Amino acid sequence: MDEIVLETIERVYKNKDYAFFNKKSEEDLVILDDLVKLIEHETVEVSTPEVEIGPSERIYIDYPKFKRGEMVVSYSTFIDISKIIPVYYVQHEFAVENIDENRMGPVLDGFDGQPYIINQANLYDKVSCFFDKNGYKELSYVEMNIVIPDIKMPQDVWLFGPQFTVRTCLFNDILNICEIDD
Repeated sequence: MDEIVLETIERVYKNKDYAFFNKKSEEDLVILDDLVKLIEHETVEVSTPEVEIGPSERIYIDYPKFKRGEMVVSYSTFIDISKIIPVYYVQHEFAVENIDENRMGPVLDGFDGQPYIINQANLYDKVSCFFDKNGYKELSYVEMNIVIPDIKMPQDVWLFGPQFTVRTCLFNDILNICEIDD
């Protein structure tokens, strides 16, 4: 993992530089519009939920459904982009309608950092190239879920589990830092 990730986590959570975190969270993500325009040139649906102030932005991408006989498969991708430091995470997903009479749930689904279909792979290549040109580094699923030692989760916060991870530190405002008045 890059040193900047660990240094930033130490700066914000160990040294309690909440002003830095808050300032970065308030800033607009300058690359977001260009990235969305790049993605919109594909045959996909793109959405970006409005976030007033937060440490990251998320882009949702839905691909056309695949249908053959009774089988229907949905494919999607989401991209998390940190506003704190130039890192991002890409997750590809699929969901198959479960038509088994003995099913336990309505869908069979999964996710991975690797694409499931060629459309996801082609879009991933374009997005990765865009991020590289803009100085961003991709974090893998494993890197996102690395536990950060010596930082304790507040007793009343269990939404993300009992430990801080890279994901909770750089992509979520787990301590409500953005709500703290200076």
